[in-house]
This record gives sequence, structure tokens and C-alpha cells, in this order.
Amino acid sequence: MSNPEVTRVMTADGTHLACRFIEGSGDLIVGLHGFTGDGTTMLPLIEKCRGQRPAVLIDLIGHGQSDAPDHVEHYSMGSVVDQVLSIIGPNPPETVHLIGYSMGARVALSMAARAPWYFASITSLSGTAGIDDVSQRAKRHDDDQSLADKLDQIGVDAFVDEWLDLPLFDPYRNSLDDDDLRATIDQRRSSSVKGLSNSLRGTGTGSMPPLWSLMPSIESPLLTVAGSLDPKFVELAKRMADTAANGRSHIVDGSGHVIHRENLDESARIVGSFLSQRTS
Repeated sequence: MSNPEVTRVMTADGTHLACRFIEGSGDLIVGLHGFTGDGTTMLPLIEKCRGQRPAVLIDLIGHGQSDAPDHVEHYSMGSVVDQVLSIIGPNPPETVHLIGYSMGARVALSMAARAPWYFASITSLSGTAGIDDVSQRAKRHDDDQSLADKLDQIGVDAFVDEWLDLPLFDPYRNSLDDDDLRATIDQRRSSSVKGLSNSLRGTGTGSMPPLWSLMPSIESPLLTVAGSLDPKFVELAKRMADTAANGRSHIVDGSGHVIHRENLDESARIVGSFLSQRTS
């Protein structure tokens, strides 16, 4: 599988985001990666499920080859939504499909809440609509800030090692051979300290405005996917699907948090089938 060439696109606020455009015909698919990832981490899934449709894989701010500005306000969820919308804005309504994983899923859901009539579909992989409990959200915010401070202190290499050692990623690590593990470590280490720590501070779950009260207003079809070995996100997937105006959930047996990498074929089948029902 070839890696598409990177094009740096200036967004509405002057931030340059690295984009990988894949040619095709029909509706546009937008791939949004998770924290410490980049557009390449969405490529295997998108290639397997897109059919002949065009796609764009975006390195979100602070990640990969995108800008990593000093000021945290550029990383707020509202700013990130504006940045991605400015890239896909020229496309007509109901011709854009969002596919986001984890952090990217939160971005996709926030975009849908901003423009509930605009998107042809939204797919959330291991995503959440945020934390609606005020005290829990405040605690998560403080935890994210502390984690960002730690990243600043120990650097990207050591942080990535500790990040991938979290129990959340046990099924993912167990699914990788030595070469794949080295590749994912190298990719995650390619972002800057400043970019990742500011992403935690500005786009972390604790800083994200919760979307639960807005979910019923999102008119776009929503697919929420979680792995059966990731019980917290199984419950979130079901809750989001039940709360949304037009939602459905799918649980992938034997998979953990990184569903689209642990079980690529099944993830592509699920997402591809969903897309085929609502795309040209």
C-alpha cells in the first residue's frame, strides 16, 4: 500500500495541516486519527472501505507533519473543528463522510454537532461524546494537564513508550509482531513534544465541551463502533447510538481500543457496509 503524498493546507486560522489526498469519484471520505497518530494510521482502513470514493487523511494539529503552534488556543476543540471544516468546506452538503478514531472520533462528533445537517455520515471508532458530569470532567481536565506536563519533562520517546504500555492498548500490542510494533512506535514518536502536550491541554477529553445534550439534534447517520475488550467504550458506543437521532452501534468481538488496526478486515467490512448505504 503506497503512502499518498503530503500536501500542507493552510486553514482558516493560518494553521497548516498535512493532508493526504486520495483521488476517486463520488462522496468524500475524511479520516481523522487518534492521539499520537497521524493520517497514515487511518490509511489501511480507508483504503479497504472507500471503494472508488476520494478521501483525505488529515494530520490534526500538533501531530505528524502539521503545524505545532505554541499557543494552546489553536488546539481547543472549537479551533480544531474550524481547521478541519476549512479543508472540507467547498464540498456540498451531504457529500462528506467523517471517519474518526478516538480523538479523531471526538473531533468528528464535534464537527457534526456544529453542523448537524451537513454530513452524509459519521463513523466513530472508540469515540465518546465527552464527559457530561462536571466533577468527572474537571478531574479529567486536571489529569490531562498533568500528563501534558509530564510529556514536556520526559520527552516524546519515553512518553510514547509509557502511553503504549497502558492497559488500554494491551490487545493492540498483543496483535502486533515486532516489525509492526517498531513501526507504530516510530510513527508516534514523529510528532513534537510541543504538539502532543498542547493537544492534551487543548483537545483532551477533559477540555472538550460535552456533546450529549446535542446528540439528538445531529441529523446525519451515525455509526459507533467499539471493541468487546474495551468495555468502557462499548457502553459509550451504545449510549451515543441510542442518544443520536439516527444512530446505530456495532461491537467487534475480540478487539480492544484500536479496532481498525487490531481487526482491520472486520472494521473495514462494517464501515464499508455503512458507507455503501449512504453514499454515491
